[in-house]
Amino acid sequence: MSALRKMLNLPPKEPKGGDETSPAAADAPVEAPAAETDKRLSRAPAAVGWAEEEESSGRSAARKAGRVAIWLVIGLAAFTGVRTWVFPAKPPAPVQQVDPQAEARKNNVPEAEAQQVAARFARSYMTWNAQDPDARAKELEADLAKGIDPKLGWNGSGLQLVAQTIPGTVTQVGGKRARVRVDVRVSVVTGSGNKQRTVTSWRGLEVPVAQGAGRVVVTGEPAIVGMPTAAAYKAPDGPEADAQLSTQTRDTVKDFLTAWAAGSEDQAAAPGADIQPLGPGLKLDALDSWVVDAAGGDKRFGTATVRWKIGAAQLQQTYQITLTKVSASSASRWQVEAVTAKTA
Repeated sequence: MSALRKMLNLPPKEPKGGDETSPAAADAPVEAPAAETDKRLSRAPAAVGWAEEEESSGRSAARKAGRVAIWLVIGLAAFTGVRTWVFPAKPPAPVQQVDPQAEARKNNVPEAEAQQVAARFARSYMTWNAQDPDARAKELEADLAKGIDPKLGWNGSGLQLVAQTIPGTVTQVGGKRARVRVDVRVSVVTGSGNKQRTVTSWRGLEVPVAQGAGRVVVTGEPAIVGMPTAAAYKAPDGPEADAQLSTQTRDTVKDFLTAWAAGSEDQAAAPGADIQPLGPGLKLDALDSWVVDAAGGDKRFGTATVRWKIGAAQLQQTYQITLTKVSASSASRWQVEAVTAKTA
C-alpha cells in the first residue's frame, strides 16, 4: 500500500490480472491431490505481489498528521478561494490625511483685504455732515454689497469727523464671512458760534464683511462696541545697578543724546552702530537718570530717563541703551551701540 493511500485512508489497491488468481477463480471448487494442495499453499505467499505489514505507532501518527494537514489546505482553499492565491488582492490605496483647519480656512475671508475694506468703510461710516449728506452715501456705496441702503441708519443731522482708523481682529464665522474690529478716532462737533465744542474720543466698531464676486464687501450695518479697558501688570524685578560704571559713562550717554537730537548721532555712536535720526523739532532738555545694569563683559545695558523739549512742551521718555567697549591701541572707552524702548 502506498504512503499516499495510507495518509488518505483509501482501500487497498486491487491486484492486476495475471499477477494472481482472480477472486472468482479462487472461489471455484477444484479437486486436487492432497500433496498438490500442500505444495500450492506453501507457494502462495511467494505468488502474492504485496502483503500488509504491521504499522508502527510513529508511522501511524505521521500518516494521520499528514492527512489532517492536507484537509486543512483543502479547507483553506475553499474558504479563501483559489483565485486569491493565484491573483492576490491589490493593497488598498493610501488614505489621504485631511487637515480640518486647512479645510476650514478655505471658507475664510482674506484677512488683509477684509481689514483694508473695513477700515476705509469705518472712516466713511463714522463721518457725517448735515450740510453735505450725499457725500457720505457716495463713499459708503463703494464698499457696500449691492442693494443695501447707503444711509445705514443715519438720520441726516449733526457733524462728526474721523481722524484715524485702526483695523484689528478679523473673526471668521464660516461661509466666507467675517467680522472686523476697527478702532475709530472721532471728533464730535456740538453747538455753534461761541458755544461750539469739539469732543474727541475713540470708538470701537465691528464691520460685517463677506467674500463677494471678486472682492470683499460690507454686508450690512456695523455695530459700535466697547473699547478695551486697562489691565493690571506687575513688572519683574530689575537687575542690580553698577554704580561705578553708571557714573563713569553718564557724560558719554548725555553727549550721544544731544548729538542724536541734533542729527549728528553718527559722530557720537560706536563704529558700525545703526541708529536712525530722530528728525527735526526735538532737543535734549535733561538726562534725568542713567543706571547701568550690573554684569560683566564688553557689552553692557543701561536705562536712561530722558526729557525732550518739543516746541513749548516737554516729554519724558525711558530708553534702554546698549554700551560697547571700543579699543584703539592701548586705550579703550565706552560708546553707544543701540537705543531702544525700555521693556518693563
